[in-house]
Amino acid sequence: MSLRRSRFEIYRELLTQVHNGNCQPTRMMYSTELPWYTFNQVMQTLISQKFLVEVKDQMDMGSKARYKVTEKGERFLKYLRKALNSVDLIEEVQFINST
Repeated sequence: MSLRRSRFEIYRELLTQVHNGNCQPTRMMYSTELPWYTFNQVMQTLISQKFLVEVKDQMDMGSKARYKVTEKGERFLKYLRKALNSVDLIEEVQFINST
């Protein structure tokens, strides 16, 4: 049984991918296991909120799109990590108390 991820968990995964240097769209999509349509929706949200910026690589013939995390995106990623880790910790304590 697979667990469904929240939108915030997906945001964290994508921002972490770009932050760690994995900034090519196809690789990001595969590593986060998202369908292309959903991936594009989430990326447009992150770009419109100014958490990511698209950087065009003019050195290649195809002018490939790559992404970079903005300063606002870095702050949001830090906040997401803290918030989601707190939620995970609370769920773990509740699980331990229920057994």
